[in-house]
Amino acid sequence: DITKLQEAGLSRAYALLRTSDIQAMGTSFVMPLKKGSDPQQAIEAFNEVFAKLSGGNRLGYKIESRDGALIAAADAQFDRLKNKKADGAIDRPDIWTDLGNGSFGIAVFGDEDSRRVVKELMPKLPSPFDGLNGDLVADGTKWFGMSLKLDAVPELNIEIETSNENAAKTYESAINDGMRMGKFLPQVREVIPKSEIKFVVEALTPKRNGNRVSISASQLTKDLDRLAKVLSPHIKAVRESARKTQTLNTIRQHLLAMHNYESAYGRFPVQFSVDKDGKPLLSWRVHVLPFLEQNELYRKFNLDEPWDSENNIKLAEQMPEVFWDMNGKSFEANKAGKTIFQVPAGEGLVFNGGTEFGFGDLTDGSSNTIGLVAMPVERAVIWTKPVDWNVDLKKPLEMLKAEGRTHVVVGRCDGSTDSFALKSPETWRSFLGPADGEVNDESKLK
Repeated sequence: DITKLQEAGLSRAYALLRTSDIQAMGTSFVMPLKKGSDPQQAIEAFNEVFAKLSGGNRLGYKIESRDGALIAAADAQFDRLKNKKADGAIDRPDIWTDLGNGSFGIAVFGDEDSRRVVKELMPKLPSPFDGLNGDLVADGTKWFGMSLKLDAVPELNIEIETSNENAAKTYESAINDGMRMGKFLPQVREVIPKSEIKFVVEALTPKRNGNRVSISASQLTKDLDRLAKVLSPHIKAVRESARKTQTLNTIRQHLLAMHNYESAYGRFPVQFSVDKDGKPLLSWRVHVLPFLEQNELYRKFNLDEPWDSENNIKLAEQMPEVFWDMNGKSFEANKAGKTIFQVPAGEGLVFNGGTEFGFGDLTDGSSNTIGLVAMPVERAVIWTKPVDWNVDLKKPLEMLKAEGRTHVVVGRCDGSTDSFALKSPETWRSFLGPADGEVNDESKLK
């Protein structure tokens, strides 16, 4: 992946810290391109690598090329960055040399303006970290960075270059105090077994040499088997939790779009639109685009044609990020325009072809009716195609099962989300029927 970025012409990224960035709650980035590089290829390579590293999650920034560089920023900052003329280039290859010329990493340094912002806005930290104040960071710190070498034995180095020896001593003391405190934190003990805490802390103890404070993780990385044994179960748990949270948030977005659609038209979007002969045309996912801030894409569709018409089939490749899933297994499917976010469809359910349904028809209650599910990646569908989870109420769990899957993220028609266990088919049936009069006992799905 790093090679792919280099081949596309990217080697460095500069993070801009300005007052406006802080106010917009997002950092802006400038990434210089090598002369003669194709900007579009660089953008595609960057987006692809970012998505892989984040488990399929797409970059939430706008990104374009300008003046031999890529610029990336959140919506609130993008136009300001795009239209501002550079007032000079700052490059610090000496920092990268001091960090060991790693395969990749990050170096942070500032100019007069950014140091002033840090000095004015950095909050006071509690003891024993109160020495790490705005004056120290702004005036006493030249730069700090992290570098990772991807050799047979990986090397991770962290360096802080200060302006004077007293500043270096302050950093060294604060890091050591943090290490000592960390040994007793329950959050640390949950991640690192008690028997391994001493090994990890000693391996990360900082060393000071004049104005430089260094942390080398070589003691950890040279014993990769031991490190993997310590961390891998916990890393997996954290990633699974992050994926689940992302999926819940995505489903909430879809449900909100459906609610806004219902407010506008007096009914939910139908599972798919149909022509005068009843032939399926386009999925509900196309028709909620205006309620997902995707008006421009929506206007490109010919709504009177099926999803695979000459015009509409080309748009299947432009699946919006809101239909992507964070799970790494979904990445290839997402790239192909396939999504796992589907409605339960069938006779007597909220979604059934072109049948219209509104809040007034939810006689069991909107909180007692499932309106959206995250299907297994093996059952992902082209997002524009009029296909969803075709429910077999006799065997409601069959299509939801997949290797290693114990729970399903679902969205209820009231806009709430949950994670239901793959058990108790009769309880699933009660949640799928919007007007069956059955009592829902969700404790059976926990």
